[in-house]
Amino acid sequence: MTLLTTEIHRHDQLDAVIVFAADRRITRGSVRDSEQPKVFSIPRLHAGIGYFGLAEVPSGAGSEPIAMWLQRFVAESTATTLGGLAHDLAGTLNTVVPARWRQSVVSGFHLCGFAAAARPEFWYVRNCDDTVAQNPTGTYADREDFQGRDAPRLAPGQGMIYRNGDIRPRVLAWEKIDEAFGALLAAPDFGVPHTPNEYAKWVEFKMDVIAQFYERFCQVSIIGGPVDAFFITR
Repeated sequence: MTLLTTEIHRHDQLDAVIVFAADRRITRGSVRDSEQPKVFSIPRLHAGIGYFGLAEVPSGAGSEPIAMWLQRFVAESTATTLGGLAHDLAGTLNTVVPARWRQSVVSGFHLCGFAAAARPEFWYVRNCDDTVAQNPTGTYADREDFQGRDAPRLAPGQGMIYRNGDIRPRVLAWEKIDEAFGALLAAPDFGVPHTPNEYAKWVEFKMDVIAQFYERFCQVSIIGGPVDAFFITR
């Protein structure tokens, strides 16, 4: 399981910031398997990408970690836009990932960056529906959710958060950490995050708290550190 988050801050401002973060825990069934990075920057497209769910793809040697496969796919891609990369990724996954896996294992990718006119775009590539249960559909498809759906509903200066993976920390813990520490951050000897680096550190801190909680108290530690986080600016 995974906790993957992509945050867009101050979406319509010159100082807009995109933050990617994810834990590294890989499980096989209910057993801890390994730690793999799940978020990566794409400098040439001024973007980042992250994954959740499926942790491997078939290869000539048996299987290959999705982290390695995804980095190679991005490096070899000739796509010049985020939409082009998202579409190519969905099509390739439908070829590379066996049908039985696509029909049974939920899998998805966040692709987010500053596209045409330096506007943030969030592309969601997945093989599941939009219900809470995220039922597998058997086919990977790509969709742009920020400019096409969410941005028109946001007030000036607002942002958007996209999360995937285990739903419990998303619902029960993420905003509660903001509430619990918000008053303390407002104290004179602290500081509310304002810079890109501060946003990334705050997201990394919240995710690290959740990861440590799972490692210490969950019978099956499906989320675990270390945590990777980075930011992208215009």
